[in-house]
Amino acid sequence: MKTSASNPPRGSVLRRAAQSLNPGHRAIPAKCRAPVGRPGSFAAQGSINHQIYRLRVPRTSLGIVLFFLFAAGLLAGQPGREYPRTWPQAYSVERDEAGGVLILRTPYYTVEQDLTKGGAIRRIALTHGKAANLLVHPIEVRIQDERGNVLTDLQDPAPHVTHHQDGLNVIVSVESALKDQAGQTSGIRVKSTLQYRWGYIKIRKEFLAPPGMRVREVCPFSTVLAPSLSSYGYREGITEEEGAPPFSFGSNRWGKICPDSSPDQPLQMRYPPRSMLFADAGVEGLEWFAGSELSQWDLQLTCRRGQGQCLFRPQLLPPGLAISISPFWSPDAAVPFPSECVFDFHVAFPILDGRAKRPWLHTTFNRNRGDWVSTETIQRWAERGIQTVHCHNDGDYFSDGLFWRDGSYPPYPDMDRYNQVLTECRRSGIRTATYFSNKELHPSTEAFQEHGIQWGRYDRKGNLQHNYFRPDCEFGAQMCLRSGWLDFLKSSIDRVLKNHPLDGVYYDWNVALFCCNPWHESNRDGTALSRGHWDMDELLDLMEWTRNRVGPDGLVIIHNTTTPMFATENFADFVVATEWGYEKWMDRAPNLQDLPLEWSLAGAVSRGVISYGVLDNTAPRRLHRLFAIEAFLGGVTPWPATEETFALLPFLKPLGDIESYRFADWRHQAATLSDPRCASAVYSRPAEAYLLLANLDQNPREVTCVLHPDKLPYPLAGPVSATWLAVSSDSSGTQGQQERSKLDGRQLVGEGIQITIPGDGAILVRVGS
Repeated sequence: MKTSASNPPRGSVLRRAAQSLNPGHRAIPAKCRAPVGRPGSFAAQGSINHQIYRLRVPRTSLGIVLFFLFAAGLLAGQPGREYPRTWPQAYSVERDEAGGVLILRTPYYTVEQDLTKGGAIRRIALTHGKAANLLVHPIEVRIQDERGNVLTDLQDPAPHVTHHQDGLNVIVSVESALKDQAGQTSGIRVKSTLQYRWGYIKIRKEFLAPPGMRVREVCPFSTVLAPSLSSYGYREGITEEEGAPPFSFGSNRWGKICPDSSPDQPLQMRYPPRSMLFADAGVEGLEWFAGSELSQWDLQLTCRRGQGQCLFRPQLLPPGLAISISPFWSPDAAVPFPSECVFDFHVAFPILDGRAKRPWLHTTFNRNRGDWVSTETIQRWAERGIQTVHCHNDGDYFSDGLFWRDGSYPPYPDMDRYNQVLTECRRSGIRTATYFSNKELHPSTEAFQEHGIQWGRYDRKGNLQHNYFRPDCEFGAQMCLRSGWLDFLKSSIDRVLKNHPLDGVYYDWNVALFCCNPWHESNRDGTALSRGHWDMDELLDLMEWTRNRVGPDGLVIIHNTTTPMFATENFADFVVATEWGYEKWMDRAPNLQDLPLEWSLAGAVSRGVISYGVLDNTAPRRLHRLFAIEAFLGGVTPWPATEETFALLPFLKPLGDIESYRFADWRHQAATLSDPRCASAVYSRPAEAYLLLANLDQNPREVTCVLHPDKLPYPLAGPVSATWLAVSSDSSGTQGQQERSKLDGRQLVGEGIQITIPGDGAILVRVGS
């Protein structure tokens, strides 16, 4: 029997009304909903697109039909609305008893749970990804008892699996027994709760064990990943006790594992990491991260840290990358297993929409001593193609005391001028946001003076960290979202959005951080010693709330240098990266393969790579151009937009609607170039493709280019035609384009054609069938 939990019961009045009046079963579009802002506020005028309609729906069948008739009226003018990847949508659920599988789908990904193997997740596939399954082996629970017997939920052929809808989300409950390889029951049971949310699954594993059980290993998460997910990053699980600096940011440690390398050289850690990210760089990925209660993974089983194991290594048969995260592991010593213990973690994946991303052209403004941005400057921004702008004024850059102190409102005496800038940007077609720090509250605010002690992020000694722009100028004290700071931050953001013509927000410090404030833990009275936590669940809460607050058409920009996350980026329109943490470019540009993974991550969202964070102050000007070229080859854009960015834009103008293509970065296999200092990127759509060929050397290079049309994102069939387009421009973005010459398509797909690429430059080739 197959059933679907995404639709009302068959034959019901509600379902017939929904099908006839709203065939896609979509929520009422944001622009059609009544605003909740007070009369006269910007929210009431509709500047923030998504608001909430509060209706009392009659419970009679007639009342329901009338409600949907009303909803249909609201939908008029937006037939077949296609929502962006950032806007949460409902899951469809199919339970196939004959096939022994529970299938959960959205337009962007599919997850399967095996009803014959402990209810374990056996398949994760991205609709616009590459791998048919990101898992080679199901995600299993594993325990090794004191005799060395391995017990797993995969040996339970008849788990009890139920599911129910929770708004747009689905909650799946699984009860399974842990058995050995012979199918013998151990007496240990696992209750699993899987909350399917937008782009991630929140998972709780509750172990129930008989008295007297002793174990050598407890592993709530073990699987084998597709071999393509060979690039990785992890945030260490160490604290000050193990040598981490107080208030450590916990940046990712990056690496790459070769799928065919020896399993005898694994990545191995005794302290379970707080998060691990795996990627087929520029293509797709998967991530695991712990819930906010880190003591579950550090102290729950032995009361001593460093007794666990994280093991990541190649597996040869079948090929894959094995990953296991165990809060306790020992080769020979066993410890008592409590009758009950709980582990919370998440599994996330990037939401890919299969579309190439337009270059993201962004700039910033601030009060500037009262010399606000002029109308003429805003018009010039628009003429050059600037798409978004945000107010960034979190420090006293001008030594006049007038800056936006985090948590304060209103920040300036001349807020009317601030509104004027935002209004002029909107008139010019530029979307606007303003800066918020998710981790800073200025000590001058009333909120800090009343709650700073309770909300603050502490180190192990109980100190509070203050961030300074200069010794005499403070940005703010660090807060932890696992406190009342979260609600205060939401109210602060909501107040600004209601009172000003903004399209959305810019979030700095958009990261979960380790904290030792005992007020944020289960005792909640601040008297007991902190066991350590981070604010991961609360960060996800904030991101979900933010997307709902600004709506599907609202603007969300997040900055997460060195700590990218699929789960948070799934709600963002744009991501800012690479401000710090990497080797500076001084006299040469690095090879493309040496760029950090966060440069483009999995290619799911438009990214801005911060050039001033990468380029040394003494770097020659040609490195600025190479920075822009390497950004374009990765499908990302220098941030904020630079003169070198505008100089490259004409190369993409012949494409027309860039989002009608699929993009493949410099790692693609569709074209090969004979010179290692040259590379290409591909924009592909049915029947045609464009190759952006670039030279990373300052001298012209003659290269042999060979096209493999079957390896394009949209393969070309039949005879191939090719045209070399001559593109010239200056930093203003002015374009002069003409067809340079026809190329021999047969030779291009055969032995290859000779092309000269100018030094520190690029050329554009169109191919078609």
